Amino acid sequence: MQPENPYAAPQVALLDTPAPRPLSGWSVGQLQLLGWLSLVSLLGSLVVTVLVLLVDEQAAVALQRGMDALSLATVLLGSYLLLRLKAFAEQRFQARGLAFAVWAMVLLGLLLEGLDLLWGDGLFNRIDWRTILYFAVLVLLGIATLWLGIRLLQTPDTYPVFRVMAWMDIVGGGMLASVLLMVLAILPLLGGSLCMMLVFFRAAAELRGQST
Repeated sequence: MQPENPYAAPQVALLDTPAPRPLSGWSVGQLQLLGWLSLVSLLGSLVVTVLVLLVDEQAAVALQRGMDALSLATVLLGSYLLLRLKAFAEQRFQARGLAFAVWAMVLLGLLLEGLDLLWGDGLFNRIDWRTILYFAVLVLLGIATLWLGIRLLQTPDTYPVFRVMAWMDIVGGGMLASVLLMVLAILPLLGGSLCMMLVFFRAAAELRGQST
């Protein structure tokens, strides 16, 4: 048996793995509900996207109204989930600098939806001040999404899926802000919605483990 070396480095972890921060005010059921609502938002966005691509301007008035109602409901639900994600990230991971980007996304998203409901397909019949305004709001929304992704990525000690969500926002926001790639931006943005759902379910599982 070799004698112990008094000059050897200690064989213990110098930094303890930080324990999950308590989630006061949150419950397993609430987090699971947010996860399921994220899935509903994702499916709603998919349906709206497919209908926009397949339904032409001459569609029945009832169908157009149904599409508008579904689109508005999806935007409102997405805004609510974004605010809940902000609150969760700030409490669980001590995230900082999210407020400006999140509120900008909520307000710009609602404004964009309002412009679409107000002017509809007339926005793209010809290029005028309405078209320029619409795309200006779209660019600002993309920049806000990109900035949110950067702030989320800078948050330390997060779930792996949380970081994937941040990258999806960065890529989707950048593509949206470019305007030229706005149609393709739907793919990473939908991926971000999927990751948000997984974040809430992961948090619910973590909280359940803490209570057992």
